[in-house]
Amino acid sequence: MKSSNPSGVSRRTLAKAGIFGAAAAPLLAACGNDGNGGGGEGDGELDFWWWGSDPRHEYTQKIVDAFTAANEGITIKPSPNEFDAYWDALNVSVSGNNAPDVLQQDERYLRDYADKNALLPLDDIGIDLSKIEEGTLQTGQLDGETYGIATGVNAMSLLVNPALVTAAGVAMPDDKTWSWADFSQFITDLSAKGDAIGNSAISFSNESLFNIFARQKGESLYTADGKLGFTEATMNEWWQMVVDLRDAGAIPEASKIVEAFAAGQDQAPLATGTGVTEFYWTNQIGAIQSVLGSDLVLLRVPGESTGTQPGLYLKSAMYWSISRTTSDQAAAAKLVDFLINDDASLDLMLGDRGVPSNTAQRDRILPNLPADQKLGADFIAAITPELAEGPPVPPVGSGGAADIMLGVFESMIFGDVTVEDSTKSFIEQLNAAIGA
Repeated sequence: MKSSNPSGVSRRTLAKAGIFGAAAAPLLAACGNDGNGGGGEGDGELDFWWWGSDPRHEYTQKIVDAFTAANEGITIKPSPNEFDAYWDALNVSVSGNNAPDVLQQDERYLRDYADKNALLPLDDIGIDLSKIEEGTLQTGQLDGETYGIATGVNAMSLLVNPALVTAAGVAMPDDKTWSWADFSQFITDLSAKGDAIGNSAISFSNESLFNIFARQKGESLYTADGKLGFTEATMNEWWQMVVDLRDAGAIPEASKIVEAFAAGQDQAPLATGTGVTEFYWTNQIGAIQSVLGSDLVLLRVPGESTGTQPGLYLKSAMYWSISRTTSDQAAAAKLVDFLINDDASLDLMLGDRGVPSNTAQRDRILPNLPADQKLGADFIAAITPELAEGPPVPPVGSGGAADIMLGVFESMIFGDVTVEDSTKSFIEQLNAAIGA
């Protein structure tokens, strides 16, 4: 379900802005298998689909080459894509009974495709899952069966430009104890005392960040049975904080926020040095630091020590799945096993798809990680002992939440609707999208 979007900012723009953790790349041809299905030995040719940036496409092709060199008789037809076009193509492919054999999946859509009977259960088909922590495995499970195996894990963090904090003469906060009120004061002071905006506000329309805020209050974006799990009071508090930050000058005026969305991640305020802080997933650090040309500091999301429970959790960056109609189940299982367990695969992938879900591989490659990926890995290691159990797999229809929340956010930030009406609109639209 699409929300109203007067600025013309789409989910594609949000993906470029880094909200989805996906980078734009050239659209390449994508073709599925013949849909004859099976589960036994087939012709050894697999269609393999993924999304990402050009560097991801390049190293994944090297992984494919290493796999085929080690598995005589199996050939791979790779189909890299960019995020939005990937899902458009996959929807058409699955609807036409022509799904790829092995594919990347996202938490927003895992239940959708599992419920369409499009995905194969992965528990007993020869994939070694013994080195993946139970909590990580559960993020890809529905009704006790595994439909997605996490490529790796990441976490939400506040990225801060320390040079701009110093230039503004503001003290860096203690992220182990700070509250959302402390955060608000921090970015308000940065805007008032420095030459850069305290926070660009592009992530306040991100339902994942709101979910962390709700979890800190003992609530959640969704419940395990696929309903909305937060109160109107909690979302009202969220939106009121955003309005107060706007009025205090801690975040840009509405038109500038929309411009930041449209500019994309590489031109967003944090990356260009015109913004001091922004919330991102840990596997996005490298791309932002590369554009900025200087180091960033990672802080915990505010409110972790002041709420009912920690809201942060280890998110499966993405998943590997196998189509139920794969023409060669054994070969597809070998490929997924190679992707998550083989040294050759992880030496190339490193932390790009999250810190590896295979904990033995995680420990093995840690010394070899680039500095930006090690920064994220160290952050994840530091927060892991403090975390509560992660949220349930989102319900069918939850893929529309990002567009819905963006539409509500825009209307509110421009002053067109009240905080309370924004909450009611979001709840009404999302309930309709998930069929609640």
